[in-house]
Amino acid sequence: METEVCIVGAGASGGTLALELARRGIRVVVLESGPRHDFGKRQEYVRRYLRRENPWRTPLAELDRHSVGGTARYRLDRVRGVGGSTLHWEGYTLRLHADDFRLRSLHGIADDWPISYQDLEPYYARAEKALGVAGVADDPWASPRSTPFPLPPFALSHSDRLFAPACRSAGITLHHLPQARNSVAYGGRPRCRACATCAVCPTGAKASVDLTQLPEAEATGNALVLEDATVLRLELDGSGQVGTAVYARPDKVEQHLTARVFVVAAGAVETARLLLLSSSRAFATGLANRSGLVGRFFMSHPAIDVSGRASENVYPHRIGFSTAMSRQFAVERARATHGPFILEFMNSAGPTPDQIASESGQWGDALRKHVKAEFGHRLAIRIYCEQLPERDNSVTLNTRVTDYFGSPAPHLHYSIGRYERDALDEAKAVAERILAAVPVTDIRASGLQYAAHQIGTHRMGRDPATSVVDANLRAHDVPNLYLVGSGSFVTASASPPTLTITALAIRAAEHIAARLRPAGRHAPSTSPAASTVASTVPT
Repeated sequence: METEVCIVGAGASGGTLALELARRGIRVVVLESGPRHDFGKRQEYVRRYLRRENPWRTPLAELDRHSVGGTARYRLDRVRGVGGSTLHWEGYTLRLHADDFRLRSLHGIADDWPISYQDLEPYYARAEKALGVAGVADDPWASPRSTPFPLPPFALSHSDRLFAPACRSAGITLHHLPQARNSVAYGGRPRCRACATCAVCPTGAKASVDLTQLPEAEATGNALVLEDATVLRLELDGSGQVGTAVYARPDKVEQHLTARVFVVAAGAVETARLLLLSSSRAFATGLANRSGLVGRFFMSHPAIDVSGRASENVYPHRIGFSTAMSRQFAVERARATHGPFILEFMNSAGPTPDQIASESGQWGDALRKHVKAEFGHRLAIRIYCEQLPERDNSVTLNTRVTDYFGSPAPHLHYSIGRYERDALDEAKAVAERILAAVPVTDIRASGLQYAAHQIGTHRMGRDPATSVVDANLRAHDVPNLYLVGSGSFVTASASPPTLTITALAIRAAEHIAARLRPAGRHAPSTSPAASTVASTVPT
């Protein structure tokens, strides 16, 4: 099979790229390791979720083998399938702040990005439109925006109305949390019905690329998505560029896809792993890895929950997603010594009735009274803090653990330092102050958690010696290879990454399209699955 652009991964970045290129007449084949989940089976997926099962489990469980090391013991939470992590994400879509791109210049820590907020701002606007972001510009710390949010915000919840006066008394500003979830019908999808099972949205109101970008890309006739197609390695041609993606279906028979441009958009862990698996005589330590930084500077968002017991019923679990937050402690502070963090005011705190019942050991009337007395009385604030990039936090290959295809599994070495722990300690004190003002009793903090955000491993930069890709996400070492996703982030900020992933993918697609379709050149009319194309990329 031959095409113009091969994209590895059908998640937020891969799906966005497929649409942006296909609508420009560029022929794309997307290779996705997981299945295409049938939307008609969402009710069964919801039932799995309510039974505490993984509704998005990988059919070939051996594909998800991995090992972990370091002091933090990061839990690798990922989804294989058309849609990627957008199948189960919470849908929160904050932009990074302008200061997040300039930590070295402003605070003397970490490194600056090779692009600025102003460079990315128009792509943020396009990403919000593509995902259908509901919000309102009431965040006093947000960087300037050129367009309003595409959808109106969700109303603040009952618990938010309890938090708001407590925040005011504590000198903290509470504001809306932007999210890629339909507050009104949008993009052919219905408005959110508040099913409270957001990890499996049964209506399609929450944006995911299997429902948003990819159907539109396929409708152009220029995009083909091959599910259950695991890329085993990328091979170079005689010119030193990538010429072939070698992939296999569950039958383990190797197949080959040739293209002019290759994009790896498989998440920070699997993208780094694929590059390391694609070693050759030219790249003995992994494809595009002359800097030695592929897999390095892995980051996530350390988190804790702080909760307390309210005397009145606060009606949790009626919505599922959070509607309010505060970014007051994420910007405009001495970040060299005070790590930034955001506060999420949760609408799903405390155990559910079935959890209370199963842990009570009671029956009959006693059980009924116990559940009634215990359910619905906990309020909680979730805290996410920024993690600084550290070279030792890394993704490498574990040759002692192999996956379904016999390839070495990824090994994650992950630790957090004093910077992150001090930020969480400060955040915990802030959250306790808010909860005490509600007021609540029995205030307690959870153990250390980590968001399912994979950040770093193929960072962008101007210098090939200190980065893996350039500002357009093209690999310094391989001219026709792009590495797209949050693995390209230079720093993590305290905000969730998906909106920035989408914006960077739109920007990268523009660059790829400009190289493949110089001004005045028309797109060929052949199908994506059968054409003969040159193996070099125009400069």
